[in-house]
Amino acid sequence: MTSKSFSSKGLAGDSIRRSLWALVLSGVGFFLSLLLPVLMTMQRALEQKAYNLNNSPQYMEDAWQGALDQVAVLLGYNPFVKVTFVVMAVVCGVALFAYLHNRQKVDFYHSLPLSRTRLFANNFLTGALCTLSTYFVMLAITLACVYAMGFGEAADWGAIGGTVLCNLIFFLLIYALAVLTTIVCGNTVVTLLLLAWVYFSPLLVRMLQIAMLGKFYETYSSEGGLDGTIAAVRLCPVMEYFTVDGIRYGGVATLGQTGSAAGLLAGYLAAAAVVTALAVFLFRIRKSERAGTALAFDRSKLPIKVYICLIMSVAFGTLFNLIAGDFWFWPGLVIGAVLFHWIVEIIYAFDFRAIFAKPLHLAVMLVVLVGGILLMKADVTGYDTWLPDEGELEAVDVAAYSSREMLSEPENIAAVCRLAEIGVAMTAAEDAAPEGELQAQFGSFDDSFGITLKFRLNGGRMEARYYRLPQTEEVEALLVQLQTSAEYKQKKWDLFCLDNMTEDEVAVLMFTDNAGAFLGNLYDEPEKISEILETLREEELARQESSMPVFRLELAYENRQDGIRSASWSNIYVCEADTRTLALIKQLTGYEPQPQALTADQISTVEIGYVVQRDEEGTAWSNVTVTDAGDIEKLLENAVYADAMDIYNSVFYLGSGAPLMESTDTVNVYATLKDGDRTTELRYLLGTQPTDVIEKYRPDGAADEAAAVIGAAAAAEMPSVG
Repeated sequence: MTSKSFSSKGLAGDSIRRSLWALVLSGVGFFLSLLLPVLMTMQRALEQKAYNLNNSPQYMEDAWQGALDQVAVLLGYNPFVKVTFVVMAVVCGVALFAYLHNRQKVDFYHSLPLSRTRLFANNFLTGALCTLSTYFVMLAITLACVYAMGFGEAADWGAIGGTVLCNLIFFLLIYALAVLTTIVCGNTVVTLLLLAWVYFSPLLVRMLQIAMLGKFYETYSSEGGLDGTIAAVRLCPVMEYFTVDGIRYGGVATLGQTGSAAGLLAGYLAAAAVVTALAVFLFRIRKSERAGTALAFDRSKLPIKVYICLIMSVAFGTLFNLIAGDFWFWPGLVIGAVLFHWIVEIIYAFDFRAIFAKPLHLAVMLVVLVGGILLMKADVTGYDTWLPDEGELEAVDVAAYSSREMLSEPENIAAVCRLAEIGVAMTAAEDAAPEGELQAQFGSFDDSFGITLKFRLNGGRMEARYYRLPQTEEVEALLVQLQTSAEYKQKKWDLFCLDNMTEDEVAVLMFTDNAGAFLGNLYDEPEKISEILETLREEELARQESSMPVFRLELAYENRQDGIRSASWSNIYVCEADTRTLALIKQLTGYEPQPQALTADQISTVEIGYVVQRDEEGTAWSNVTVTDAGDIEKLLENAVYADAMDIYNSVFYLGSGAPLMESTDTVNVYATLKDGDRTTELRYLLGTQPTDVIEKYRPDGAADEAAAVIGAAAAAEMPSVG
C-alpha cells in the first residue's frame, strides 16, 4: 500500500513545507516590489492632498490625478515586480531540482515509490505555487489597500488582468528554462553559468553579428538591423519581459515595437510548454550516476562547447580589434577559441590537465571559424552588391534615423533604387578600378558624400545600406526629385507633420530672420497661425525650386499650466519665393523682413576649410583665410547665415523643409562677424556656391582623393541624412 506521505496531496504538502523558504522569499519580494511602493505612493499623495487643500487648492485636482496615474503604473507595468519574478524563477528552478547534483539525495529521491514524471510534476508545481500564490495574495492585499485608501479609480481591471497574464506567462517560460538547465547539468555552479548563457547569449550573438557586418561589409548600415535585434531580444525572454506592458508593448525600451503583444505572449506560452515537455523527457531518462558531473548528457557536451567557443572567439577578436586595431582581430580570434576550449574542457573534467584534451576539436573549430570569417571578408553572399527589385519593395527612404513614414510612390522607389545602383557601382569601382577610370565613370570625388538608403520589402522585412555617392548631376537630380516631391514634403517636413493642439494648449509661432534677428511672435492666436501654415503648405507643395530663406518659424505648443513643452518645437522655413505667405504674414503681424545676405563691412575674417590628406591613416581639415575683398564679396553674395536659420546639414537634409543647400562634406566656409566676434558657418543655395573662389584657395595637398578617403570614420561624424 502506498503511504499517505506519497499520495498527491501528501507529497505536495510535504514539498511545500520543505520549501517554506521559497514562500518567505517570494512574499518578501512581492511586498517590497508591489505592496510597499503602492502604500508609499498613496500615503505621500494623501499628505500632498491635505497640504493642497489648505494652501494650494488650485493644484489639488492635477496633483491627485498624477497620484492616481502613479498608482495605476505600479499596479500595471511595475519593473520591480518583474525583477522579483525573474529572481524567483531562477531560484526556484535551480533549488528545487538541485538534488540531482548530489548523489546521496538522488539515491534517496529516486528510491521513493514514485514515477519520475510524478516526481518532476511535484517539484515543478511546488516552485510555481510558492511564487504565484504569494504574488496573488500580495496583489489582493494591495488592491484592498488601494480601495480602502480612496484610490479605487487607479484600478483598471482590464490592465491589471493583462499584467497578471503577462507575469504568469513570462514566469513560466523563464522558470521552465531554469528547470531544464538544472536537469541538463550535474553541478549547481555549472548550472548557473550555463543558465546565464541560455538567457543572454542570443543578444550577445546579435551584437557580434552587427560588429562583424560593420567590419567586413562596406555598405553595412545599422538602420536595417532593428528586426534582427528584436528577434535576438525575443530569444532572451528575461530582457523581452521588460518591453511588454500587460498585453501591449511598452515600458523601459520597446525597440520600436508597438501595439498588441498578444502574439508574443501566445508564442511564449507555447515555448514554455515545449521547454517543460523537454525537461520532463530529459528528467525521465537522466541517469542517477550523472550527479556531480558538469553535464548529465554526454551528447550535449560537444554542441555546447562549439557554440560557446565560436561566440567567445569572435567576442575576443572584436574586443582586441577595438583596443588595438585591425591587426589584433585575428590573434584575438585564435586566443578566444583556445582559451574557451581550455575553460570548457576543464569544467567538463574538473581537471586542469584537460586543457590538452580534444586537440582535434580545437583545430576543427579554428579552421571553421577562420574560414567563415574569410568568406565573409570576401563577401561570398553578395552583401555589398545586393540590389532590391523594385517589384519587391513596399517603401523606401533616404532618411537615416528617421522615424517618419517611408516613401511609397513608384517614382520615389525608382529614384532610391537608382541611387542604390550608383552606390553599389561606386563601391565596386573603388575596390577594383584605377583612379582615372573612377573619375571618368563618376566624375570628381571631391564632394562625395555618405547616405543611408532604407528598403521595406514585401512582408515588412527591412534592409538598409550605407553608400558613398559622387556629387554628379544624375545623383543631384535624383535627390532633388525625391526631396521636392509632394510625398516627401507631406511625410517628412515638420510643416506637414505638426501635432494637433489639445484644449489645454495654445500655439506660439516665433519669427527669426536670416540675419538672426528675433522679430516677435504670435501667441494664442490659433486662427492666424493656422492660416499662415496652411498658406505656406499650399505654396511649398506647388514650388519645386530652392529659394533664399527669409523667415525661420518656430512653432511650439504651450500648456496653459505647465509652460512650453520643448519637444513640440519645430523649424519651418518661409522662403523668398513664398510670396503669398510673406504677404499674409505682413498683413497679420506687420513683419516684413527681406532676404539679408551678409556684407563685407560686417565681417572681420572669412576662412575656407578643406579636407586634406594628412597621412596614410586619414584626413584632416585645413583652413585658409581669404583676404581679397572681391573674393569675400563673392563668398557672401548668396550665403545663408547658418546660425540664424538653424541650417547645419547638407543638401540632402530636408526633414524640416530647409531650402536645398549645397553639400559641404569636404568644404566649409566660415565668417567671423565684427559684432561680438561671433563665427558662423555659411551655407549656399543649390547651384549658387562660388566654386571658382573655393578652388582658387584650395591648398596644396588637398588633392581629389582627399574626399574619397574620408571613409566610415568621417561618415560617422556627419549629420544624419534626412
